Amino acid sequence: MNSNKKDGGSAFLWDNIGSNLLRIQPFLDSIIVDAEGCYLVDADGRRILDMAAGQFCGILGYKHSSFIERLQKQVSMIIHIPNQYVSYEVLDAARRLAEICPGSLNQVLFLSTGSEANECVLRIAKVITGKIGTLAINRGYHGISLATRNLSSISDYPWKIDYQPSAHGAHKLIAPTCNSCPLKMTFPDCKAECLDLSLNLIGSRTAEIGMVIIETVISAGGMIFPPKLYIQKLYNLSKEIGALFVIDEAQTGFGRCGKWFDFENYEIEPDILVVSKTAGNGYPVSAVVVSDEVRNLLETSGFTHLSSHQNDPLAAAAVHAVIDIVEQDDLINQARKKGEYFLEKLLKLQEQHACIKDVRGRGLMLGMELDWQSFPQKTGAFYLAMLCQKYGLHVTFSYYEQVVRFIPPLTVTMEDIDFAVEALHKSINDMKKETIDIKNLLPQNPRNAEFIKILNGNRSFKKIIKKIYNTSPKYWAQRIRELVE
Repeated sequence: MNSNKKDGGSAFLWDNIGSNLLRIQPFLDSIIVDAEGCYLVDADGRRILDMAAGQFCGILGYKHSSFIERLQKQVSMIIHIPNQYVSYEVLDAARRLAEICPGSLNQVLFLSTGSEANECVLRIAKVITGKIGTLAINRGYHGISLATRNLSSISDYPWKIDYQPSAHGAHKLIAPTCNSCPLKMTFPDCKAECLDLSLNLIGSRTAEIGMVIIETVISAGGMIFPPKLYIQKLYNLSKEIGALFVIDEAQTGFGRCGKWFDFENYEIEPDILVVSKTAGNGYPVSAVVVSDEVRNLLETSGFTHLSSHQNDPLAAAAVHAVIDIVEQDDLINQARKKGEYFLEKLLKLQEQHACIKDVRGRGLMLGMELDWQSFPQKTGAFYLAMLCQKYGLHVTFSYYEQVVRFIPPLTVTMEDIDFAVEALHKSINDMKKETIDIKNLLPQNPRNAEFIKILNGNRSFKKIIKKIYNTSPKYWAQRIRELVE
């Protein structure tokens, strides 16, 4: 692999050409100059194993030759055309996507991002049902637009002016956190009682709900894998109240959880399927796939939707390429096998470290929950992620309990998994030392070091942390006790 090492490395680049990047988030010190397979390469020549598949999008990994060839061919032909026309590539990709979707999910609209697709779905639900209310799980994530943020508890900060106005009728369900149940109940004996209590809290307002939207794996909210009973019960509820049932498979789609789409593991069929992230292997594309029934209702209502990059030929070619490669390389079966191997390795790691509270996963989507009380830092997942950087491993963590997330490309190798587990082992051993200073783990580049100080000293940042804590199982347990009493 060509490391493309720059003179002076990452620090040099930050100092000399890093002043014009708008600073709206902190960045790690490494400037990435190359990538291949599951590895990033920075300007200092360091190889970093990426266990997050980019922003969970790179389902085929970096620099996949067949994928690149398909996109290069399309770029040489047509990238974008007027909305009033449709290209052959779009028709063919829609046919291909419909082929792998179960049941009557066979009507496809290509868009650019998950946020855009979910915004479109919100419009569809309102037109079809005549109701503006929405129901989502309180730890879910469905986008960064104003409306989709109201569906996403992890970015729902009502005191912040840039998050207003809040959408009317946006309701939330208690997340089914079975391993830390706020009701102190045990599944399956509980029969998904948390769902019933959530609905009691909403009360008669369920009548205004026109759309129920969920993730089958609540990733950002703690790598939660809802029980089949919970999902099926919620699905039946949507039918009872006349709401559309929407599944957002941004991270789980295209084989990551051992089937083309994870909802197949729950033996249900949604009215609408939304795919994004994995759909383009890093190229920005999303799709809304609706059933025949929804298609008929939309067509008779005269519904229209128009955006600049709707049904773009290049975006469609990316989706088509992902489907073909996943199928040709048998990546769905590989996701199951590699996921089982990874889970087994993490369980063995748990036996070595009492600080690992739980390990869970399905396919190549896994979480490792830490017992925060085991560490002097009290923010174990963040510390662990920063320490892993030292050993050449990139991981992310959830926004609630201390859960480290592993969502690699389907092309990850057994050797990559072994490397990741060994890096985790070394990092956990380092965490047990009380001499660790967070200042030494945070990015040191001049632009980001200052920005992090601003965040840490900002009252709104502290409110965000408080908000996250207040939507924990402890908060919901208190609300439920008040309801019962």
